[in-house]
Amino acid sequence: MTTRYDVLIIGAGLGGMSCALELPSSMRILLLSKVALPAGSTCLAQGGLAAAVGPDDSAGLHLADTLAAGGGLTTESTARRIIEYGPRLVERLASWGARLDGAGGEPGGMEGGHSRRRVLHFFDRTGRWISENLTAQCRNRANIHILEGGFAINLIVASREAPALMGAKGDRCLGAYVLKDGEVHTVLAGETVIATGGAGKVYRYTSNDDWATGDGIAMAWRAGLPVRNMEFFQFHPTCLFHPQRRNFLITEAMRGEGAILLNLAGERFMERFEPEALELAPRDRVARAIDSEMKRLGDDHVLLDARSLGRKVLEERFPEVTEGVTALGIYPWDEPIPVVPAAHYCVGGVVAGVDGSTEMEGLRVVGEAASTGLHGANRLGSNSLLEAGVMGIEAAAAMAGSLQGPPEITVKDWYFGRARPLSESILVDHDWAAVRSTMWDYVGIIRSDRRLRRALRIVEVISDEVEEDYWSLLPDMGLLELRNLCTVAGIIIRSALLRRESRGLHYNLDCPETVPPPRDTVVRQER
Repeated sequence: MTTRYDVLIIGAGLGGMSCALELPSSMRILLLSKVALPAGSTCLAQGGLAAAVGPDDSAGLHLADTLAAGGGLTTESTARRIIEYGPRLVERLASWGARLDGAGGEPGGMEGGHSRRRVLHFFDRTGRWISENLTAQCRNRANIHILEGGFAINLIVASREAPALMGAKGDRCLGAYVLKDGEVHTVLAGETVIATGGAGKVYRYTSNDDWATGDGIAMAWRAGLPVRNMEFFQFHPTCLFHPQRRNFLITEAMRGEGAILLNLAGERFMERFEPEALELAPRDRVARAIDSEMKRLGDDHVLLDARSLGRKVLEERFPEVTEGVTALGIYPWDEPIPVVPAAHYCVGGVVAGVDGSTEMEGLRVVGEAASTGLHGANRLGSNSLLEAGVMGIEAAAAMAGSLQGPPEITVKDWYFGRARPLSESILVDHDWAAVRSTMWDYVGIIRSDRRLRRALRIVEVISDEVEEDYWSLLPDMGLLELRNLCTVAGIIIRSALLRRESRGLHYNLDCPETVPPPRDTVVRQER
């Protein structure tokens, strides 16, 4: 069955929803989410949104902090454009009902790498607050059709389906094949926007939800688009270490308010690694320090001591964290919180402009799935919501003036052939666990050439098996996510092997020095 829209938006976080809300009401929009809303990394974002709105702050200071964190790879013009848009984004969010504390010029929160208290928040539920308000706005727009439980399998591109429609620049995106309730729908659109977020589930320990399987990056890769700097995967230093809550984040803002890191012997170890910035050093350095301390002592976690904040501050300022840990019997005003670094943010992604534009006509990529050059080799905390919102708005503005409408062509529907149902889910479960364990053990915070080469061999074997299943079995979301997970894992490993230095979030024991000049790692699928 074929449906037609002016714009297909794949993903319903801040990037996708801000784009939908900014598009003219005359446009028919399909907003696709593979899970029920509100959801996604936006919804999980505790800390906040970085924007220079305070009286002692400026776009110049914010830019300087972003450049310092980016390890020499931040594109300054891109960063300046996004950062200067920050105050307008804050106002736009307020108009959608998501007003943030600090938006009126009062002090925001402090996070590592920032020189000013510019992190705007709503308690420690910032992302959920934004997601809930924007979801309500989208549901109230008659031109926005929200499809929950729909999974985009592959992009539909002119070179494969309608060569006569190829654009002047080359290939053109015509929409996507979407799986919903066992049926595959052909969705054609004048513009397609990938806003699928990151790929944290490629690692065993992650702050991301189960949906974060790199779907958009994998789809773009299969369509032939270049992908940049995927070796830079940010590990959040403080994810809760507890068997019942494996992806519960302990916001960096707690360290901004005075919480400190201890080893299991009760010693404050950051003084040895970062004597000046201590717990507020950039995330890559804090995560490496924790990893080194755990390896030195043979421990599987460290402690975040927030007792100095007191119960009143913890309950009022950090209600989500406090409620989450007390539900597990951890009372942070009386005892430290056990934490461990976890995969948190995919700094690399599909090469895209601030307006989401790619080298393929009709396709834009926004948010975490994109690589604009803002983050460089290491994301400055809370710049991600800023980037996603600005990109969504800028993408909408660009499309509003150039949209061609859905292509009036006939594209063949999905062909099932002799495909059979998946009968043994253990195959998917085992391969999923194997990929994630391999990535955690060999492609984690600290890497080596031997580990990377071994990881690549393992992932390639699993990928071949999964690809065989893809062509012989009926479409199943679990299998499709595993396929995307394998694709992204392979891109990360190959990118890491190509970088013959240590820079930002990528640290290789065999190449420990930083080698000038700074350069990007850009890869694409061989054809």
